[in-house]
Amino acid sequence: MNTLGTLFRLTTFGESHGPALGSIIDGCPSGIPLERERIQTALDRRRPGQSSITTARSEADQVEILSGVFEGKTIGTPIAAIVRNTNQRSQDYDRLKNVDRPGHADAVWRERFKHRDHRGGGRTSGRETLCRVIGGAVAEAYLASALPTVRTVAWVAQVGNLVSAVPEPGLTREQVDAHPTRCPDPVVREEMSQRILAAKEAGDSLGGSIDVRVEGLPVGLGEPIFGKLKALLAQALGSVGAVTGVVWGPPDLLSRIELTGSVFHSQKDTYGGIQGGLTNGEPVYLRVFFKPPATLAEHAKGGRHDPCIMPRAVPVLEAMVSLVLADLSLQMNARPHSA
Repeated sequence: MNTLGTLFRLTTFGESHGPALGSIIDGCPSGIPLERERIQTALDRRRPGQSSITTARSEADQVEILSGVFEGKTIGTPIAAIVRNTNQRSQDYDRLKNVDRPGHADAVWRERFKHRDHRGGGRTSGRETLCRVIGGAVAEAYLASALPTVRTVAWVAQVGNLVSAVPEPGLTREQVDAHPTRCPDPVVREEMSQRILAAKEAGDSLGGSIDVRVEGLPVGLGEPIFGKLKALLAQALGSVGAVTGVVWGPPDLLSRIELTGSVFHSQKDTYGGIQGGLTNGEPVYLRVFFKPPATLAEHAKGGRHDPCIMPRAVPVLEAMVSLVLADLSLQMNARPHSA
C-alpha cells in the first residue's frame, strides 16, 4: 500500500537514509502548467533545518523531475520526481539496530517484516512525507486549473496545552509561515516556540494539533458510499505517521455534540462543510491530532530529530488534502451526470 488515489494516484518510494526518495504521480491530465519551482517551493516549506525548533539535519531537498513534464506543462504520462539524500548520519542509529523506541514502529516492523532498515526509521521515517509534498504540489497545479477557487491552508493550533485562537477566514500560507511555529496567533506562538526549545534541550517532545481549512469548494465533491470525502480525508491524513486522530467540523465540535439536535443542527457550520459525504459549499474544516515524537532522551540528544513535528507537518497535511480533492475532482468529472 504505497499508492494513494483512484484516478489521481501517488506512489512513494525510498528510505530516510537511502540514496533518494521519490514520487510517481499517475493520472494527472496533460496540459497542466507545472514548473519545477512550484514543487520546490512546497518542499522548502517542509524541509528540515528551517529553524532552531526543528531537526538539525541539513537537507536542501532539491527536486529533480524525471518525466511527465515538457516545456512547463504536464504531458499526461506518469510524473516521476526524486529528492536525493545528502546529509545522512547513519551511524547515529547504530544503537537502535536492536533497541526499540517506545511509541515508534521499530518493534512491529521487525515482527512483521523480519528485516528492516533501522537508519532513521527507514520507510517509517517522517522524511517519507517529502514524497507526499511532491504529489500535493502536482495536485494543486491540477486543482488550479480544475477548481481555481479552492484554497487549502493549515496551521498549528495547539502545542502541548497551549491552544491558539481560531484565525478569521482568508488566512494565507504566507501568514502561517511568518513564524517558525506556523501558528498565526501572536499571543501564544512565542510561548509555543520556547516550550519546543525546552523539550529539545531536555531530550523530550511535544504533541498537539493542526487545523486545516479548505475554502472555495463546489457542492457535491465526494463519492458515496465508501468514497465519502470525510472517509477519504481520514484515510489520507491518518496515513501520516504521527497522526493520532482526525475530527471534521468546527474547532468546538467536540463540545457541540453535547447539544440537543435542535440546537446542534441550527448552527450552519456544524457539519464542517461535508454532508452525506459530499461537500456542501461551505468551508471544510479539519482538526488533526499529533502524538509527541517517539525519539526521546539520549536517542534524541544524540541524533537529529524534531522535538515537535507539527510546524513541518503543516505542508504535509495540505498536500494530503489536495491529493484527495484532485482525485475526487477527476472522479466527479468522469461520471455521467443526470439532466
